[in-house]
Amino acid sequence: MSDNYFPFKEGKTWSYSINLFSSYTGKEYKKRIFIKNIKTQKQNRGFELIRLHSNGNYYKYFLENGSKKLSRISVLIKNGEGLTEPINRVIYPDILFRKEKWTSMEQLFLTKGYQPPLLNFKPETIFEMNYALKKKINKFRHRGKLFKNCFYIIGYGSTSFIADTRSGPLNVKVESEEWICENIGMVKEKRSENTEASAFGKTTMTKELVF
Repeated sequence: MSDNYFPFKEGKTWSYSINLFSSYTGKEYKKRIFIKNIKTQKQNRGFELIRLHSNGNYYKYFLENGSKKLSRISVLIKNGEGLTEPINRVIYPDILFRKEKWTSMEQLFLTKGYQPPLLNFKPETIFEMNYALKKKINKFRHRGKLFKNCFYIIGYGSTSFIADTRSGPLNVKVESEEWICENIGMVKEKRSENTEASAFGKTTMTKELVF
């Protein structure tokens, strides 16, 4: 099974640090998340995988034999917020990365209101995210560790939402970067959601592999 850029091995684990920064507060929020492959099962058309996150969320993926298309097919969210974006969606059209461009339907995750009456308001607008494989990196050094055979992927998208009926729609610009390496998967990810509205500002997430 050619799953080297999204390992399916049962029992495999990852630990990530997550850093959230808000331009409105000027503060950083840090946390850790632990991920484990808890079940891998062979199907007629490919392989099914269930991953458990340390926050209690479950994600089920399916890898097709021929195309090597990786899709998320099921989600169980423990925090009660759920997902607005399609549960069943393509993560990578080919985990061997023979395709250089693709799109994915996603939702806003980071944008949040910081001023009354929009305090803690979180828009969940769905929009199309465009991804492009920018380059292959033979050697990628991160946090003192050397990773081989990596891909650098960028993403961009835009959307808008209405937070207050007294004003018009607010535009959001979304950008992302991913560093994916052989036998590991995601090593580093950066995502930003930027508005020009003072009540929301710009929020950036940085996710980095610890071990």
